[in-house]
Amino acid sequence: MTAIATHKTDRAFQRPPENPEHDVYEFADQAFKLIREHGTPPYPSTYALWYAYVSGTDADLTTAVDDLLERRSSPSDYEIREVSRQHLSETQAMDSRQKIGQQFEAQVAKVLAMIEQSVSDSDRFQETLDQIGDDLPETATTDRIDVIISRLLVENRRMSEQSQQLNNGLKNSQKQIEQLNQELEEVRSQSMKDPLTSVANRRAFDARLAVEINAFSPADSDMCLVLADLDHFKKVNDTHGHGIGDEVLKIFANIITENIKGQDMVARYGGEEFAIILPRTDIEGARLLIEKIRDKFAKTSFVIKKSGKNLGRITASFGIAACAPGVNPKELIEIADQKLYQAKDLGRNRVQA
Repeated sequence: MTAIATHKTDRAFQRPPENPEHDVYEFADQAFKLIREHGTPPYPSTYALWYAYVSGTDADLTTAVDDLLERRSSPSDYEIREVSRQHLSETQAMDSRQKIGQQFEAQVAKVLAMIEQSVSDSDRFQETLDQIGDDLPETATTDRIDVIISRLLVENRRMSEQSQQLNNGLKNSQKQIEQLNQELEEVRSQSMKDPLTSVANRRAFDARLAVEINAFSPADSDMCLVLADLDHFKKVNDTHGHGIGDEVLKIFANIITENIKGQDMVARYGGEEFAIILPRTDIEGARLLIEKIRDKFAKTSFVIKKSGKNLGRITASFGIAACAPGVNPKELIEIADQKLYQAKDLGRNRVQA
């Protein structure tokens, strides 16, 4: 990690005031200025991110980029891709949710139409019965009674068929709605998951941390937050490529996941940074757990399958902060981050608690 080299108030541009008729070329110009200022590659994904940032249309994306600029004066292509993955892809998720919502509306309308038809059929059946009752004389011949019975049988059969059709239609709609619920849950789940490592993403982490801090009571239990950062990870990417770097990240995420408990949460916090929320865990318990994770990762052998080349030792540093009364999420993250910086300053491959 590098020291903070830029701040929000020091940025080279000022976002223009909100104006729906603002010339898009101004946003494009601002985006290219930021590409040059921060030395980011002029790829389409990079331009899309800076353009969305200067246009200010997505508050979450703006916050994510601001946080990145505070921590990195020159974001790497990898970090740009990660922020783009997490935030620009949300548009696709929104489109999916909107499509599913429209399908929900169509199914509900279909069910309402079936119910309305059923009510109409029931009213018609009642009218037929009333009419037959009015037509039924006090004394009737056998032939007349046979006609009335035949008519009742026909109406009863018609109502039975319509009831069966309604039942089948409702069952089919129920299956469709259940399928839509499942698809909606999958979209929601994917929007809270990091696509590379399959652990929680930053959005899910922020939501969970807020919940844990709001529920925190020192009289009932402890809670710790851990920030982890892979040491010299840029060198891995520069030397072996992002594909190999991605595999290292997956392995690191798996090692964390395998060693935490069901109540705990690991999330992709940034490019090579991860966050771990440890409810009902005191500082000493957290330190012992993270030391175990650090040691296991440091002893992992990384070999490229195709070439058989050994990547050498790859390590990670960790900072742990214990929750305290009155602390808010941002403050707790800052404390853990300070501990992480200390671990880096003291030589890396360390746990600072």
